[in-house]
Amino acid sequence: MKLKYWIRGHGFTYKTFADEINTSFRNVEKWSRGERLPRWQEAKKIFDYTNNEVTGQDLYEEQIQRHKAGI
Repeated sequence: MKLKYWIRGHGFTYKTFADEINTSFRNVEKWSRGERLPRWQEAKKIFDYTNNEVTGQDLYEEQIQRHKAGI
């Protein structure tokens, strides 16, 4: 499940989710849009907090699609 959908589906905002995993709102916003990827430590927090409903594949999907499109 994509991070942005998990956040919305569980009643969080980017800010409240960021607070829960102890990172900045901007990080969560950029990860959710696929503009940046979290570092391993932050990715692990996401996996743990979402009970692995958000996976590495979900986080990388945007990057994969951009690479395929040549963007």
